[in-house]
Amino acid sequence: MKKITLALGMAVLGAIVSSSKVFAESLNQSEPIIIAQVQPQLKPQLQRPSIKLQSAPNSTENSNIDTLLNQAGEYLEKGDYDKVVENCNQVLQQDKNNYGAYILRGLAYTQIQKYQPAVDDFNQAIRIEPNSHYSYFGRGFAQFHLKKYEQSLADFNQTIKLESDFAHAYFWRGITQGYLGNKQGAVADLRIAAELYKKEGKTENMKTALDLLKQLS
Repeated sequence: MKKITLALGMAVLGAIVSSSKVFAESLNQSEPIIIAQVQPQLKPQLQRPSIKLQSAPNSTENSNIDTLLNQAGEYLEKGDYDKVVENCNQVLQQDKNNYGAYILRGLAYTQIQKYQPAVDDFNQAIRIEPNSHYSYFGRGFAQFHLKKYEQSLADFNQTIKLESDFAHAYFWRGITQGYLGNKQGAVADLRIAAELYKKEGKTENMKTALDLLKQLS
């Protein structure tokens, strides 16, 4: 069986909070502190993934897979999520263990609010390639929207373990910790996210993180 290795250099999920409402409310000591309630929505600012495949040379089948995945990346960037799904379906018909296709399709599903199918795809990607931080981040994001906050937190923890400078993971781990009542953890993660966004030149993302921090202080 041919082995295909994909390096997905994706700057994904750009400015992912389009509207937010944050509040602090202290309950009695036996109950958690509710510190954040957000209405997250992905904006169609996904940059085209850079997919590098290492496969057998001169293979028509592999060439077709390369083409389909690159097209899927273009469609993802343009916000044409149905075509992303269609291309990834074709790839998986030819190579059922192509974790890049599962990641791309999972990301597309998160954009159209099909969170459980997204989780299923990221599960498959992790099964095939357990060291891709994008899979854990995508699954954590989908789990968050399914209100499975503990599972979401675990995925963001794993994302950061695999990629310690991934700003989006700190941002969403902070939001998740807010939902779980951990104000201190939320503040710490949002500060790190703001610093990383600043280093990356993502000004709008940085402002979003700083705005949330102001409301939490």
